Amino acid sequence: MSTTSTESPTSFLIDIVVIDHVDGDLHLLPKPGAFEQSTAFEHAICETRETGLPAIISSTEEDDHVVLSVPIYCNGEIKTIVCFIGSGRDQDCGVMEVWQPIGVFDELSMTKGYFGALERFQNVSSFVRFEKGSGLPGQVWRNASFVIHDHLPSHSGFLRAAGASAEALEVAVGIPVIGDEFLASVLLISSSAAPLAKGFEVWRVAGDKVFLESSAYQAIDDSRRLHPETKLPMSETLAGRVIESGTALVTDDASLICRGRNASDPGCDKAFAMPFFEGDRVTNVLVMLL
Repeated sequence: MSTTSTESPTSFLIDIVVIDHVDGDLHLLPKPGAFEQSTAFEHAICETRETGLPAIISSTEEDDHVVLSVPIYCNGEIKTIVCFIGSGRDQDCGVMEVWQPIGVFDELSMTKGYFGALERFQNVSSFVRFEKGSGLPGQVWRNASFVIHDHLPSHSGFLRAAGASAEALEVAVGIPVIGDEFLASVLLISSSAAPLAKGFEVWRVAGDKVFLESSAYQAIDDSRRLHPETKLPMSETLAGRVIESGTALVTDDASLICRGRNASDPGCDKAFAMPFFEGDRVTNVLVMLL
C-alpha cells in the first residue's frame, strides 16, 4: 500500500495511487501527491465506488492528465482501488481501455477508453468486438488472469496489430475485474515513445513459490530481465509480499525488486504490484517496474 510518482518526462504513466478499502470507507495513505487533489482523481474513485466498475476520467485542470481507477475484488467485495494516472499530453502517447460484456451475446465491447492523439487506433477499437478467449480482452476474460502481449505489431493474438504498428504501440497488459461474476477487462497499452513502465511481469502462485508466467520489457537491460518460468521462494519476492499482504503496493526497496535478477541495481526507481483474487485467494500478481 503506497503512493508514488514515476517522475519520468518520457513516461505516459505519471502516478500510481493505491487506496485501501476498510470497513466500507476508502483510506488514502499518507503523503498525498498533487494529483490526488484533482477532480478527475476524485470523480474516478467515486464512479468506481458507486458502480463497482473501472472508470476513466480526463482532467479539466491546467495540469492535463487522465485517471483510470481499477477495483480489486476479494470474495465479491472491493478490497482495494488502484488509480493509474497518465499524462494528457499528445506526445506522451499511451492507451487505457475498459471492455465489458454488452447485450445478449458472449462478447466484449469497449465501454470506456483514453487514446490521446491516437485517433486511428481509437477508431478501430470502437468497432471491434471480442468473444471469450479472442484477443487480449477475451483472453483476460477466459483465463481470469493478468495477460501480457508483447511486440504488438506482430503478435498473432493481438487483433488490432495493424493499428498498433501505425501508432508505435508495443506492449499491452490485460487486467481482470471479477466480483461475483466477470465484470470487465482493463487494458493498459504502452508505446515505444512513452513507455508506461520499464518492465511488466505476471507471477503465478505455485505452492510456497511463485513462477514467472509471462513478461515484457521495454526499457531495462538484459541483466535485469528474468528468464521465462523463473521460480522463486514466495517469501523473497515482491509478488510474494503482495500475496501475503493481499493488497497492491508500490515500493522503492531495491533489494526486494532485485530478488532473482543478475544485478544488485534493479534498473528502475520503483515497482508496483497488484494481486488478483479467486474468492479470497490470490492466484496471480502483476508487477510493473517503474
